[in-house]
Parts: sequence; structure tokens; C-alpha cells
Amino acid sequence: MHRLDFKKRRDLPSAPPNDLRQALRQFASGVTIVTAECEGEQYGITVSAFSSISLDPPIIMVSINSASQLADMIARSEHFAVHILSAGQEELSARFANSATGSEKYRELQVTPGRSGAPMLEGMLAVFDCVLDQTLLVGTHTLMFGRVVHATSLPEPGDPLLYYHRAYRRIGTS
Repeated sequence: MHRLDFKKRRDLPSAPPNDLRQALRQFASGVTIVTAECEGEQYGITVSAFSSISLDPPIIMVSINSASQLADMIARSEHFAVHILSAGQEELSARFANSATGSEKYRELQVTPGRSGAPMLEGMLAVFDCVLDQTLLVGTHTLMFGRVVHATSLPEPGDPLLYYHRAYRRIGTS
């Protein structure tokens, strides 16, 4: 079922942005880096809005600000990779969160092309190589749904990097 005609409660005002930000700080999320390559240029940003959507077919979703250059690059290249970071990769997360160019972000990193052509970073807890399946514009962001064409992960559980209350965290620490 797909509908866009919900009207019963449209007259309710939206929560103020500051209230929403404060409430969202109470939700711990994993930290990912989303990458794409378009016309020989590599792009990537740090993203916390990531989710598994379906196992059959294998679909994941990332939410990317529509004003981001990466959103356009994913749409044009029709691929992306999602990298799940470990607790020791705070610097890498910060590097991909800033506005540096692609060449600066990828400096000194081991990168190989995935099956889709998306740049795959080495040393991650897990990596999902995806072909773009569909997009959906919602508010300021584009939801990018990718069909996973290859997934890889460490053989044993790792220590994931978490983001909670505006700071990086680890499991079992405050």
C-alpha cells in the first residue's frame, strides 16, 4: 500500500525544531559513511540515518540532505556504499562530516571499487555495496533506497561507533 493522501490530522502544528533536536539526542544511533563515485570523483559523508528495510529483496535506506552534493552524485551514478564504523574511527567520521573535498576525505585511505562501482573503504565493521533502487523526497532530505549487491562484515562482533547526545560513544560507556 502506498498513499500520500492522509488528511485527518494535517491541521496539528509541527513540533518546534529545537524540541525535536533535544528529543532526538536521546536516541543512540550507529555511525556510517556513505560513499559514491561519479565521473571519476569520489564523494562521501557521515550519515546516522541508516536502516535495513527488507531482506528479500535486500534493501537498505539512507537519508541524505537534498542540498548535499552526495545526494546528486548518488542519483547520477545510481550506486552507493554504506560503511559501519567501529569505535576507534571517530576521526574518520569527523573527516567525512566536514565540508572538505572528496580528495581530502579519501586521503591515505585504502579504497577499492565495489561491484556497483561505489568506493569501498577498508577496515570497517561492515560494508553494504548498493545499486540505487528508488528515492523519495521527504522534507529537506532524500531517502535513498539501495538494493544490496554485496555485503561484507567482520567474522566476529566488533565495537561499533555510536552517536548519542551530541557525542561519540561506545557500548557499555556513558
